[in-house]
Amino acid sequence: MNISVMKDGNNPHFKSKYATLNEVLDKVKKPLNDLGVVIIFEPNIEGLQTILHCVDSGTEVKGFMKYVDCGNAQKLLACNTYYRRGTLVSLLGLEDEDDDGNKASVPTPPKVDEVLSTIIKDLEACKTLKELQDVYTQLTPNYQKLTENLKNVLKTKLK
Repeated sequence: MNISVMKDGNNPHFKSKYATLNEVLDKVKKPLNDLGVVIIFEPNIEGLQTILHCVDSGTEVKGFMKYVDCGNAQKLLACNTYYRRGTLVSLLGLEDEDDDGNKASVPTPPKVDEVLSTIIKDLEACKTLKELQDVYTQLTPNYQKLTENLKNVLKTKLK
């Protein structure tokens, strides 16, 4: 099955695009049905079970996603929609980068040079040896190594 799923949905909160459930279903239902495979979604108290069932052989492929943070009816419906899409994409191996979910909600760590630039400014702003030592000891060992020469130069200046 060579199926391309378009990112037709917009998530304004994360400024991202994603393939909606309707887009995924529109693209996979006919090819699956032509192969004698039906999609079954079974929500239960624990989560959502997605089953790809071959009518001819009885063979099934199953996927399960446990409910997380689905505490009221509105959240539960949103979880079911998200999970239906997610399990189908996963079970069928579709190309669909998840940039409306976890990836988008995890902040991107700052680049090393940005962090280092901030650390250097903080070290250079120190007015006393104690302040310099306090800032330096709060750094991770890697950043301490990177700024050790600067610390020694500043230490000499502050004596």
